[in-house]
Amino acid sequence: MGSTDVIAGLTGRRIDWLAYFAVLLLVGRQALTYAGWAVIDVAVRLEIWPPALIRFDVYEYYSQITWLHELVFVLALVSFLAAFAAVILRSRYALHLLIFCLLPGISDWVMMTTVPQLLNDMSGYLHLIGHLVAICGLIFLRIRGFLR
Repeated sequence: MGSTDVIAGLTGRRIDWLAYFAVLLLVGRQALTYAGWAVIDVAVRLEIWPPALIRFDVYEYYSQITWLHELVFVLALVSFLAAFAAVILRSRYALHLLIFCLLPGISDWVMMTTVPQLLNDMSGYLHLIGHLVAICGLIFLRIRGFLR
């Protein structure tokens, strides 16, 4: 094995770790965003959330949320947390879980835009782009044998 093979191997491992950390950040941001909104959801339902803490009236927002939207949100929350845990563990199931997250994640965003306060909200587009980049990263890592 020549010195160029050793250098190529080290570079390949660095690329794998760089891709892994990028996926970890993207999926972690999505999972933690959902977890943060879950905290807000519970605090609003218990009426302990300070009204001026967010730029819009969260009490009015949550009064307009249907039980179906709440169910979709909880499904998205649980699936993103599971996908994040799978990414942390470098599990080969992380890709499947993240692909599954597309349905509740997009459904939650579409349902959220029906509430007048969040109409035309750009965060869903950014969320979707990050989601698709993370899926591409996991495909890359799976092909390279980085996931267990």
